Parts: sequence; structure tokens; C-alpha cells
Amino acid sequence: AGHADAVVSVHFVELAGKICKDLLGDGGTEVTLAEAKDGSVKLLDAESVEVKTPQQLAKAIELGKSRRKTEATDVNGVSSRSHAVVQIQIKFARKGQEGDKKKKQQRGLLNLLDLAGSERKNDSMYHSSERQKESNEINASLWALKECTRTRALASMGGKNKKKNVIIPYRSSNLTRLLRESFERDLARLCVIATVAPNATDTEHSMETLRFVSQLVGSEKKIQEGPPREVVSIVAEMKKVEVAPKAYSHEQLCAFLKKKKINAALPKRIDGKALMKMSSAQIRSHMKISESLSDIIFNALRKENDRVTKLQRAERLRVSQARKAGSGHA
Repeated sequence: AGHADAVVSVHFVELAGKICKDLLGDGGTEVTLAEAKDGSVKLLDAESVEVKTPQQLAKAIELGKSRRKTEATDVNGVSSRSHAVVQIQIKFARKGQEGDKKKKQQRGLLNLLDLAGSERKNDSMYHSSERQKESNEINASLWALKECTRTRALASMGGKNKKKNVIIPYRSSNLTRLLRESFERDLARLCVIATVAPNATDTEHSMETLRFVSQLVGSEKKIQEGPPREVVSIVAEMKKVEVAPKAYSHEQLCAFLKKKKINAALPKRIDGKALMKMSSAQIRSHMKISESLSDIIFNALRKENDRVTKLQRAERLRVSQARKAGSGHA
């Protein structure tokens, strides 16, 4: 406010593993991160959009969001498989001291991040090798972010607890490289917003999210809790779909094998979750069957699991889109 000559520009990129892509320009150009002498990080080949009104800013962000990479996982039907970074930069000329006719350029930078969700090993167990690789890269970059913020907190401590000569490992990932100024500028500030689900089935995920946030901000005392509100589970709005083999009870698993006309005795201690974790060789060993029969069971379970999971994801997506449409017309 008060700077008629201020110029506001926006960059919007996504980070997936070691690849950084532009989301505002056409074609998803790959972007290179270049460190400048002044400590800033330049986004080479990324489209820069100048905005003059809040509406233009919102439009630019919506465009970038629509191009962001998402994939269906067992936990989320539209899971973000990349980190999204919006950089809003403000530049304006500021007069020097009295008698100095030269104007000094001032600059402000706001980084808005929407982090890809981390996933536990159990959640990604049934993913393809490509999805598992993505999950590993996401978790590694989140770990790097946590280390940088923790080290930054140590460096900024006052009094006897202040740590000298602390080196912030921002080069550990592209995500933290992009945030270099936020870690090294003395006046930089960090705000973390976390969302958790109220469902009892998501308790472990919610606890992991809160632990991660606590480690980011350095202290649980800095976490502010918002006002409580009633949330209706998406499951309550979903049409009933079939159960996936990984959720089969022992009896359901026996019924499935019978339906597929697979004649094999199943040990009582084995349910769908246990059998889905096994390789074909392990199935053969536990069930004492031939190699060809264990391969048939292994492939039949995965084919059925893929089919049902696809139906479940489609239903989650349908309900999610219906909710958004409803809130948009509210």
C-alpha cells in the first residue's frame, strides 16, 4: 500500500523429485534453479505473470493449480504427487536519504507452498514401483525441509541457547534450495498450516501430521488450534462399493478363491491383508501348493484389488467433486 510504482509478479512451479516444472507457461517447461550472488534463487525459463488486482492474482493461481500433477493412491483419489510453490514478488523503488536523488529498489517475496502428502510404508505397499518411487522422493524432500527449519530455529535462538556457525543444509533438495532466502534472511518468517481428518480410521495419519508440524515449528507451544467444527465423513456420502482383497476376512478370502474356482486350502490365520503382502513364492510356501497355482492366486488377487480400488477411487472423486460444487453454490 502507498507505492503506486510497485510491481507484483507471480511464479508458479511444481517440484516432483529432482524435476521442477513451470505451471503458468504453456507446455510445462522444465525450470532450472540458479543461485544468484545476492542469495536469491532464480527460476530460469519459468513464466512470470505480472498482476495488478487480487482477481488477476487469484486467476493465475487457479491456472497453476489446474495443471498440477495428481494421481490416485489407496489413501487419496486425487493425491498431489508434487510440491506446489507460488512465489509472489513485490518490487518498488524507494527514495534514499535526504539529498540522495537515486532510488533504491526494495523487494519483498512471499512463498506459498502446498506440500505433497507424505505416506507411510504400509499405505504405499500396494502402489506400483513408480508410485513408490514418488513416495520416497516426497518423504526425502519433507525430511530435508524439516532439517532446514530445525537448523534455522537453532541458528536464531537467543541467549545462552544460541548456536554459532550453524550451517543450514538447504541444498539437500530442490524444495529447500528454492526456499533458501526463507532460511538465510534474518527477517524471514514461517507459518505452517496443517489439516487433519476427524475419522477414527485416520488417527495415525493425523498424529503423524501433528508430529511433523511440531518438528517444523520447533515447539508444540507454537501450534495454534482453530475453533472446532463439525465435519461429515466422505465415507458417509459414498455409495457402497465392493471390498478390496486386502480388506478381506479369512471367510471372504475363502469365498473369493471358491468363486474363482481355485481349489486350495487356506490356513485359518491368513486373511486378505496377510495374503496380499506375500509374494508368489511365499504363498506357495504357506499354502503348500504348486508354483503354477500360487502364481494364479497371486495374479487373481492383484487383478481384483486393482479393479475394486479403481471403483473406490472413482466414488471418492465423485463425492469430493459434488462437495466442491455444493460449496461453490452456497
